[in-house]
Amino acid sequence: MTPRKKNVEPLDRPRIVEAAMAIIDDEGLEALSMRRLGAALGVNPMAAYYHVPNKAALYDLVLDAVMATVDTTAIDRAAPIAERLKQAARAYRAAILAHPRAIPVLAARSLRTATALRPVEPFLAIMFEAGLTASEVLAGVDCVAQYILGVCVGYYHHLDGETGDEREFDELDPAEFPNVSRMLAEGTYAGAEAEFEFGLDAIVRGLLSEPRFSLEVRS
Repeated sequence: MTPRKKNVEPLDRPRIVEAAMAIIDDEGLEALSMRRLGAALGVNPMAAYYHVPNKAALYDLVLDAVMATVDTTAIDRAAPIAERLKQAARAYRAAILAHPRAIPVLAARSLRTATALRPVEPFLAIMFEAGLTASEVLAGVDCVAQYILGVCVGYYHHLDGETGDEREFDELDPAEFPNVSRMLAEGTYAGAEAEFEFGLDAIVRGLLSEPRFSLEVRS
């Protein structure tokens, strides 16, 4: 049996996750591998498999790590319901944008663990307080989460210059595209933050409005 080297920190899941997040943040998700992880930890890559059986399990831990940083403590309990919903949504977005290169992992995985669902609980409580049914709460949290993830995915592609925005609009025929032409001629881009708030406000107002769209179960 090989003796453990002195002054070497024991390998465990928290260390593995911390190293994985550092690799993702610094080098991108594509750089994360068990071999790269082993090198960052200073151990044989096979040692990590004792704590994390495969890359899928590692991605699950990355998802949990991001969700654990969602700070819902700043939600103002005295604020109106609509504002509290927005505050919870902003906290979720802030946690995601703190690790933008991990966004593909979040977009591809659902929340299943206590760690991942813990920051969702206050959001659900606010919607139940607003009088939504369980089915409406389920649809509502999915709607908000998908909106935020969609916005963040757009940011992720901008991060590495993968947008393809070099194309111009000036070849469009105004006779064929009168509304696109009007939007481009008269509209002003308000910025990412303003557009996010615009969309979030529209969704929250829709969730809280009466009567709500009927959620009939359809086969």
